[in-house]
Amino acid sequence: MKTRPTPSHHTSRRATVLAASLGLLLAGGGCGKAEDGYLNLLALPEECEVDKRCAGLVGVNCRSEVDGPYYYVEGLTGRIVATCGGACMLGPQPERGLCVECPPKEWTCK
Repeated sequence: MKTRPTPSHHTSRRATVLAASLGLLLAGGGCGKAEDGYLNLLALPEECEVDKRCAGLVGVNCRSEVDGPYYYVEGLTGRIVATCGGACMLGPQPERGLCVECPPKEWTCK
């Protein structure tokens, strides 16, 4: 009787990422809107693009060079961890969750 090899941690992680991405795609994931605290990384608004990836986070630039927001988003869930960029023109707004920590402490890359 043949036994199947045990999947490696890397294979399991890849399957988890794929399943999470598929779930976001099928659920609509907020349809790319940031108002609900989430961004669908598979269907970003037209003016937004993935800029960088670091430690499980994704940097999403929504024209921050012309005063648009820059989001730091959890790669697996689409949850917005921090909103920065042009959204910070008025300074930190902790009551709205804007510009409190830019970049967030989870962003460990330079």
